[in-house]
Amino acid sequence: MNPKTYAFISDLHLQAEEPEKTNIFLRFLQSEARSVDELFILGDLFEYWVGDDQADEPCIAEIILNLHELTKTGTKVAVMHGNRDFLIGQKFSKLTGASLLPDEVLIDIHGQRALLLHGDTLCTDDIDYQSIRAVIRNPEWRREFLKKPIGERRQIARSYRLESESAKKEKEKEIMDVSLETLYSTLREWNYPLLIHGHTHRPQHHAHEVDGANCARFVLADWSATRGHALVFDKTGSREIDLS
Repeated sequence: MNPKTYAFISDLHLQAEEPEKTNIFLRFLQSEARSVDELFILGDLFEYWVGDDQADEPCIAEIILNLHELTKTGTKVAVMHGNRDFLIGQKFSKLTGASLLPDEVLIDIHGQRALLLHGDTLCTDDIDYQSIRAVIRNPEWRREFLKKPIGERRQIARSYRLESESAKKEKEKEIMDVSLETLYSTLREWNYPLLIHGHTHRPQHHAHEVDGANCARFVLADWSATRGHALVFDKTGSREIDLS
């Protein structure tokens, strides 16, 4: 039996205002993704997600339909919450056939233990962001937010995005990157696995030595209006693929 093929993507930030990027993703679902056994979407599939009633929007409905068609072919799809789409819920899962992942999950890739994260929990030097994250990930905040009309929720999401982009301009880039102290602590906690994450928009293959253990870390690339990216593990090893 041939080893399974795994694909990992993150930080697509899909939205109706960028149809070119959505089209790249749809082509991926209709082509390369069909040769994959398991597809992992590690957060921020959408630019924002204000609740599963957003699934009724035409652009979103087309994405959901294509994800459903992919899962019907036998490809397993798993979705992790990002910092932009952490409100994706069970309706989305049911409509697409995709499973929802916890914030940290350990899987096996050809005998190698691999820890999957979105990546924002590693960026602990960004104290302001972590404070906001603690508030909006609170179940009570989530319940109250989802009670609001969808138009109001969209406006709140847009305001948050504008504030976030403005705040980024005032921060040093290093603050928004992974904290090595937190990274090493996480690798120790999970017994030195391979690590795959997104969020930072700084794609690279890192090699870390922690307590004498060699740990590989793959940072996934964000998508643009002209190009998408996927990390693939198959019988030949790991490789990056560009999508257009």
